[in-house]
Amino acid sequence: MSLLKVATMQEAQGEVKEIFNEVESAFGAVTEGLSLWALNPEALKFQWNFIKKQMNNDADTQKMYTLIRYIVSEKNHCEYCIGLNGGMLMNMFGMSQEELSEVADNLSVAKLTPKNEKLLAFALRSVTGPRSIDKNDIEALYALGLGDKEIFDLVLTASMMLVVNTLFDSFDVE
Repeated sequence: MSLLKVATMQEAQGEVKEIFNEVESAFGAVTEGLSLWALNPEALKFQWNFIKKQMNNDADTQKMYTLIRYIVSEKNHCEYCIGLNGGMLMNMFGMSQEELSEVADNLSVAKLTPKNEKLLAFALRSVTGPRSIDKNDIEALYALGLGDKEIFDLVLTASMMLVVNTLFDSFDVE
């Protein structure tokens, strides 16, 4: 149980209740992790809209974003996020436990399209060595057909996992 008191579905009110209803409709339940965001309703709204946007991508892109979240969380040792995203990778995308244990060191194990494998590598580099990114990296992403917003969203996803990992570990979210 979280060190902070998080709103339950029964206690939620107003916009938080509306978002919780959407989450429950989409996933069947509101996790403790998402409930933590309700302590700041604007943050909850941002996080839920961010999740919904990623759910609207094609399957390969959803898998890539889930891998970003999984690998960043693995490197940060956030057990909650490793379990959640690892479960998604196995249940939704058919990855095995063996593949999950290898993917951080060998991105080809993920079996993404060549383009999405490059995007995954870039996103991970953005949080492990952000100062190493230069104009050539951005030009390479443009050559793959990405625009500035898509490049921004890749880095936002990876860096948001640093925030999520910190919040969940700081407040002992289970």
